[in-house]
Amino acid sequence: LHWCMKTGMSIHEVVAENELAWRSEHETKEGVLRIWEVMKQCMYRGCHTNGILPGGLQVRRRAFDLNKKLITNRTYSNFETWVEAIRNGGNNFQYILDWVSCFALAVNEENASFGRVVTAPTNGAAGVIPAVLQYYITFCDGLDEDKIVRFLLTASEVGSIFKKGATISAAMGGCQAEIGVSSAMAAAALTECLGGTQRQALMAAEIAM
Repeated sequence: LHWCMKTGMSIHEVVAENELAWRSEHETKEGVLRIWEVMKQCMYRGCHTNGILPGGLQVRRRAFDLNKKLITNRTYSNFETWVEAIRNGGNNFQYILDWVSCFALAVNEENASFGRVVTAPTNGAAGVIPAVLQYYITFCDGLDEDKIVRFLLTASEVGSIFKKGATISAAMGGCQAEIGVSSAMAAAALTECLGGTQRQALMAAEIAM
């Protein structure tokens, strides 16, 4: 907050400026978008994979059925047309909330089945950031590379604050260290991307935690 106030920059701009010490702006953007690509593939794969999770407990994957129920008879062929099909289903609160749950479940089930996920900030809480970012993309017109980069840079800085000042490890801090931190990261990122001030973004993070 101090550096945002001193420079007049938003959180993501401060992060981007710091990254210039390591690499070019283009390289940073490419790296962040690679992270999003993994999240995107993980979420899409999780929503379209049926069956039982490994481990012997016979836990059925739920994201597949929820996706099928929510999408009804709308057709699509890839991620972009899937997003459009979801949008066409409406925007009432319960519908949106069901989709956010579906997105998060998809990632968590991919994690449970040894799929590729992004630790955000940990494997155990990997579903939160993709789910909230996917909400932003789908229902808040966030399907734009610069908006996605802004979201992830803001989220990563909030996660970094916890990593340096406390812990993101469930072994050390319990569930709040994982799901609490990921919720704080997502809240700050969404608040800033929707036009909130830096102070509002950090307050949202604190409330979410």
